[in-house]
Amino acid sequence: MKLYLVRHGASTGNTPGNLIGWSDHPLSAAGEAQARAVAARLAPLGPMPVYCSDLPRAVATAQYIAAAWADTGPGAGATRHPGHAVKTDPRLREVDIGQLEGSSWDDFMANTELTAALDADPFHTPLPGGESLALVSKRVLAAVDEIFSTTPGDVPSVCLVAHDGSIRAIVNHYLGVPPEKWWVDSTTHGGLSLLEFGDGLVNVRFFNDTAHLDGIDYEL
Repeated sequence: MKLYLVRHGASTGNTPGNLIGWSDHPLSAAGEAQARAVAARLAPLGPMPVYCSDLPRAVATAQYIAAAWADTGPGAGATRHPGHAVKTDPRLREVDIGQLEGSSWDDFMANTELTAALDADPFHTPLPGGESLALVSKRVLAAVDEIFSTTPGDVPSVCLVAHDGSIRAIVNHYLGVPPEKWWVDSTTHGGLSLLEFGDGLVNVRFFNDTAHLDGIDYEL
């Protein structure tokens, strides 16, 4: 089975140096353009089931992807294929950053006690009022396992729309990235990755492909 991983388009909360986790923010104008672009990239490859975080920026991106399949092929727009249904799952949310929500990166770095704890154990140290990366990975991978176990064997592909943190959790798990290197990879708003599963193996076919975003401001 192929698992397409999409990071949501940029939201109005994704301003430079600003930390956001579970707060609600709609897609920005650039984010909508990114969502339309990745939807067009995936349009020839579907339809397929679409799962996403329940946060608005992920839901909106997933809806663009589903709509692209509804608008292509014979009888476009007339009958929606079951694979077009967007299924939300809160386990696919971004990292819960708790009391850091909406703060600046500079404020985060100024908290020397927290940064020292994260340096010592980045995977198991919880953010104040939030969660640790270990908890993020546990919930995200539980959601992915459920998707795999409930997807019929004749469905060749699934699309998952989530966040930088939740996508890292998935990719790092299957790549065997050690916990202390959890932040070694990153994704772009609207970036597309592909994992392929078969014969007991998993292959990362590509990671954070952004070719479809040419001409679009990536972050703002």
